[in-house]
Amino acid sequence: MEVILTCFESSESFGPLTRLQPVGLLPALNVPLLQHQIELCVSYGLKDIHIAVVDHPVPVRSFVGDGSRWGASIKVWTLKHHCSASETIVWLANKLVGPVLVLPVEHFVDIPLADLIAFHDSHDKNVSTLFCEKELIATSKFNDDTNPLDLASLVEPVNSGVMIADSPADADSADQRMTFSGNWIRINTPASLWAANMACLEGRFPLLSDKLHVQRNNGVWLGHHTSIDPSADIKRPALIGDLATVGSGAKIGPYTIIGNSSIVARNALIRATLIFDHVYVGDKTNIEYSMAAGNLVMNMKIGTWVAVSDPFLVSCVREKILIPWTARFVSKGLAILMLFLTAPIWLIKGIARVLRGKPFFDQITVLEWDFTVGAAGLAKGSTVQNLVFEDSGNFVSRLPGLIDVITGRLSMVGVRPLKEVNGISCLEDWAIQRFNAPPGLFTPVDAEGMNDSSEEEQIVAESLYAVKRSFREDFSVLARAIRNLVFGNV
Repeated sequence: MEVILTCFESSESFGPLTRLQPVGLLPALNVPLLQHQIELCVSYGLKDIHIAVVDHPVPVRSFVGDGSRWGASIKVWTLKHHCSASETIVWLANKLVGPVLVLPVEHFVDIPLADLIAFHDSHDKNVSTLFCEKELIATSKFNDDTNPLDLASLVEPVNSGVMIADSPADADSADQRMTFSGNWIRINTPASLWAANMACLEGRFPLLSDKLHVQRNNGVWLGHHTSIDPSADIKRPALIGDLATVGSGAKIGPYTIIGNSSIVARNALIRATLIFDHVYVGDKTNIEYSMAAGNLVMNMKIGTWVAVSDPFLVSCVREKILIPWTARFVSKGLAILMLFLTAPIWLIKGIARVLRGKPFFDQITVLEWDFTVGAAGLAKGSTVQNLVFEDSGNFVSRLPGLIDVITGRLSMVGVRPLKEVNGISCLEDWAIQRFNAPPGLFTPVDAEGMNDSSEEEQIVAESLYAVKRSFREDFSVLARAIRNLVFGNV
């Protein structure tokens, strides 16, 4: 039997979480939804898997590869629009042979696939469809440590999207319905993603959660190489991810998931909350009934993403807490070194300009933004003066900017500083990602040799840099940018 995993859930309601990835790559118990379903299929011997994607197919292909790490054979297909299970089979009919099982990645149903297959074999129709009588939802009770979930009885059973057909040719045939009364949840909003994590944490979907390779100790799951201070108080059920750290005096309430490589500082309080990977929760910070991804937090009572501007409250571990002081130190140190090494060039250039009646340095007005809150940082509306040689080549023109790096007006590496006339053009939805990186003297546009490319191409390069940005990536961009500016594109 072949399997089709559909990644069709609309990403609109998830906001920044799905800007660069589909809903299927969001986590449940620190594992992508897609991986849960792949491992479920493989555990039943279903290893010939097709994945149908509408939004963001490239991240999906990058994540699954050829499927060999799960012992499966996986192919990813891009469809033009969302469609039903039977329509998906029709779309992929020429890629399929034999019986087909369709399983939505964003729908968790706690039913053994063997039972569904046995049901299909028990009747004489060519198609079986799974309907659910109840839906697992987040409860409105946010005032104690009780179960934050509830089962809602539906007016009538709902098609779960799970389907078996004897062959692609039978996809549109009359079906036999199997009604299921157990746990089912459709992950189509941030609230349902939070509820799905709470449900998995409680063990409502053992077919998925029992396969996690984590230690379990009296209702608390611990990932690999976690570091938990003895004075921290952790109440079950809870999951502390791989390489995560929990500081002294921290209180982890029930129904809490701490993402991989995340840090919970001392005396922090977290309860009934989903913390994504690589998140820093600061000293004495209190987060309850929420989700936190990077510096973004959504409280389930409010339902709106809020950007936390103070990186010592909530922020991204990789970029804003662990290395910022090191990065600033290295950046300013390199700027001082380069300013010293290039002194003969900019001194001669500046003196020559003064002799011609010009100022020693030119100044250009650029927009200033707070990159820790993305494009919202432009709301300040303030400007800053950067130093340049406007009458020089690409490299020499940047040399005065080393002074801006030393004084903190620019980063050594970052996206292009925006002139006032160009600010609005970068605020379209597809360009917002670039604002997750600071303005810099040397840019990914320089590193890729794209200074003569179109504005759209340059923004794409900057957005990719903003996603990949790290200490190591900055060094790579700096080296390639200087090489291209000095020697031309090579």
